Amino acid sequence: MKHASLGTVLGWIRSRNTLHLSLMLLVMGINMSFGFPRIASYSAVDEPYWTFERTPDFWRAIIQEKWKNTDINDKPGITVALLSGAGLLTIDPMEYKSLREEPKTPEELEAMHTINTAFRLPIYLLTLLSLPIFYILIRKSIGATVAILSTISIGLSPIILGISLIINPDSLLWIFLPLAILARLAYRKSGEWKYLLLAGMLTGLSLLTKYVANILFVFFLVLPFLEYIFDSEKPRITPFLKQMLRDFSILVAISIITFAALFPATWVKPEMILEGTVLSAAFKSTWPLFAGVFAFLVIDTFVASGKITGTILSFFSRFKKIILATFSGMFLTISVFALMNTWFGMRWFDFEEIIMSPKNSPESATIMKSIGHIGADFYSLLFGLHPILLVSLIAALTLAMFGKIKSAEKSVAIASFVFFILLYYAGSEANYVIATVRYQIVLFPLAIIVAAIGIATLFECLNIRRYSSIQHRSIALVLFIAILAGSLFIARPHFLASASSLLPKTYVLNYKDMGDGSYEAAEYLNAIPDAHSLRIWSDKGAVCAAFVGDCSVSFNEKRLLAEKPDYLVLSTGRKRKTVNMWLSRDIPINFKDAYESAPADFVEIIDNRPDNFVKVIDVKKVWRE
Repeated sequence: MKHASLGTVLGWIRSRNTLHLSLMLLVMGINMSFGFPRIASYSAVDEPYWTFERTPDFWRAIIQEKWKNTDINDKPGITVALLSGAGLLTIDPMEYKSLREEPKTPEELEAMHTINTAFRLPIYLLTLLSLPIFYILIRKSIGATVAILSTISIGLSPIILGISLIINPDSLLWIFLPLAILARLAYRKSGEWKYLLLAGMLTGLSLLTKYVANILFVFFLVLPFLEYIFDSEKPRITPFLKQMLRDFSILVAISIITFAALFPATWVKPEMILEGTVLSAAFKSTWPLFAGVFAFLVIDTFVASGKITGTILSFFSRFKKIILATFSGMFLTISVFALMNTWFGMRWFDFEEIIMSPKNSPESATIMKSIGHIGADFYSLLFGLHPILLVSLIAALTLAMFGKIKSAEKSVAIASFVFFILLYYAGSEANYVIATVRYQIVLFPLAIIVAAIGIATLFECLNIRRYSSIQHRSIALVLFIAILAGSLFIARPHFLASASSLLPKTYVLNYKDMGDGSYEAAEYLNAIPDAHSLRIWSDKGAVCAAFVGDCSVSFNEKRLLAEKPDYLVLSTGRKRKTVNMWLSRDIPINFKDAYESAPADFVEIIDNRPDNFVKVIDVKKVWRE
């Protein structure tokens, strides 16, 4: 390269930029080819809370200048209301609000589909637009090769595509939170203020989406020390600490300003700013420790010139390889445990059983339960990745553990992302919540980036130079795209329920689904002659929204007997709740048998896993007079 002319170098850069741009457009095109058809032909649970209540309530409060009424949800979900509110320009959903469980005309059913499309589309479009931002920030903070591999993998992830097609805070949090971390890493490498400002704004947007984003405050306080430890040239400790405190304060201030500016309820109730940020319920368990550490840093910096912190950092800097190896080894150990436990038939812990009850009580907490819970968290993450990415993730952590990651940027990225994932799981356990696929969707982009670092580092270790031309890179990346696009093709149309082929077929990854199969079941029922006059009982309300007849989700036995349904619609994810609810009732249906052995008139198999289904049963087959 040193003998190459300036023109050759510039030409190579242009070629690489052109290649990456072309590949990104290809990925976005593939994503759209699978995503756009699914926007209207999907019925999801919980969405009516947004389409018929929260989003219209938010914008009504804005129009009427009733700022207090913009506090629409405890998430708080403000970004969801802001974006999905664009759908109100197309259709007023309120006149169709009562139709969810009522009979519908074809025109009314079409209006329900239009509502879904109008409210989902802005969220999905933001997903597409976020891919170039991921690329830019990853390239700036880690490198171009990792950036294109990561962007391809994020853009072609079935689970990420699936979450992007529903109206839910998690559909946006997976964008804002990882981008906030990447913007902060880009600031570290470039020193450009725009990235720090962007990190603060994205943190504010994350907080406006879901209060769990408060974990970023803890992370951003620790991150500079990880960066210091891995820096080959150490800055003087006092200026470093002063800049760290300044940068952190600016980031937090910008995030709070963003939060307040876009959340009108805080304008008339300012205490909500603190309640929604640094003093939120999600931050309650870690707040005292966080405040104590921050106070110590301020005192040490301005009173003792950072001597105590400097001594601690100097000590740990001598063991930076050991620290990276420890983080990586810890992650690998738990990963191997989760994989082995699954492949050996859930011998030690039943992850599926744990995931079925994602919220636990403090009284049930024990060390063994915590081990099982964290193993279940890893189960949801690892088997939600494509096998290539899972192997690459393990390769990256193995290389890091044995000191084969030479780049400081890659080392910081791996240490940061692994630390964040472990911190996220620790926070979930501290709050007695199991991180199901949806609850930990924010971790998938971070795990994918670590996997991309693994792929890039493997090529560096193998010293493959003869195949490094633009042509060979193009072929390799197009092949990579084809393989990942194949996973979307196989997963269609139930993207959010997709699991790795490495997960045995007898297991289900995402028990807490968002309604997969409901639309297909409703389509089958709608095709029955005189479907408008049919009455069904469903364990998912999502079926009701897409069905033209009368639909009930009530567990009232008197109503069930008085309004005998013609069909039952049953799904794997609701089996436990439904059986338990009806178990002690005096009803003529044995729901356990209905789920397990009754012959079905229609079955929609989810993710090609026979034990994951939505089925329609003629009630005459299970009704005992």
